[in-house]
Amino acid sequence: MADAIQELIAAQEAGGERFLRRDEKFGIERSALSELPVIDISPFVAGGSEAERRRVGREIRTACIDIGFFYVKGHGIEATELDELIAWGHKFFALPLDYKMSIHRNNDPTQSNGYMPAGGTDKNADLKENFCLSRAVHPGEPAEGRFAAGRTQWPDPQRLPGFREFIQPHIVKRMTAAQELVKAFALSLDLPEDYFDAAFRHPGCNLVYNHYPPLDPGRTNRSQWSIAPHADYGAFTMLAQDSNSGLQVRNAAGAWIDVRPIPGTFVVNIGDTLARWTNDLYASSLHRAVNFNNGVRISVPFFCFPNGRTLIECLATCQGPGNPPRYEPIVTEDYMLQMLRSYFRMGRPSIAPKNLERLKT
Repeated sequence: MADAIQELIAAQEAGGERFLRRDEKFGIERSALSELPVIDISPFVAGGSEAERRRVGREIRTACIDIGFFYVKGHGIEATELDELIAWGHKFFALPLDYKMSIHRNNDPTQSNGYMPAGGTDKNADLKENFCLSRAVHPGEPAEGRFAAGRTQWPDPQRLPGFREFIQPHIVKRMTAAQELVKAFALSLDLPEDYFDAAFRHPGCNLVYNHYPPLDPGRTNRSQWSIAPHADYGAFTMLAQDSNSGLQVRNAAGAWIDVRPIPGTFVVNIGDTLARWTNDLYASSLHRAVNFNNGVRISVPFFCFPNGRTLIECLATCQGPGNPPRYEPIVTEDYMLQMLRSYFRMGRPSIAPKNLERLKT
């Protein structure tokens, strides 16, 4: 198992080269997009016809092959709620540092919930702070594979009244949208619509507030970022971002393109777990962020992955003669914990030194 984890880490550190242009084993060539598609998933959220759902699945398949990034609308969460979500982030990060440190991630055995200040052991640690929360434990949910569920370190209601009352139902809504999205992923991969349902009935998920202070482009180290180039570790991410730009993704030609904010949408991107499940048919592309705006930038990703004890192994529809499985099976929780602990220690996502010179430009 340890060898499989190291193999997946090495693949993530390889800089995403396996997602550049042509893949002979699948007989595909990825298009080098200059902007991301916007996909309406309301046929899943609002009960559309089978034909409508299959159309969405095809759109998702194309986006996931080309770049592994796309916007979603029709997800069932009002734009006004997303605006309020961002406003709560500003309120949280305005709390005194000594109080935020009292709910540090080190208090959590999984190191997955709590506050994380800027800095780390890496000399070019990301210039951001964040606060991570998880879903509640479901009634009757097995203890095995819960990962960080039920471990949120909630701020004192005297210091941030109303925060928990807003965030808890928002996490439920975000998780519900994610559970509909996995049905679309299943159809996109020529699988039964309910194929992933059991793995995501009690999913691993984290809602994370990222706080990026404004940077001076003339004074910022060229190998330092608001968040360094990386690929996400889980199955997929649903990102809410404020009106400030700064997020970029690397396309199939190796160029960085802007992921501009579109009000009321989420940015969805594929993580290494789903890329591995699909035998690298779907791309977990490198992305990065730098805040050269005049003010603070807030983003709120929802990292979603299957129940922690789920075995990730190549899907039947993503292999065949001449295209055998490229990875050994791996247990989700084992991989996630190893990658997250490395990230928290270093203060920036894991990336191989050999890629730093190429990426920092």
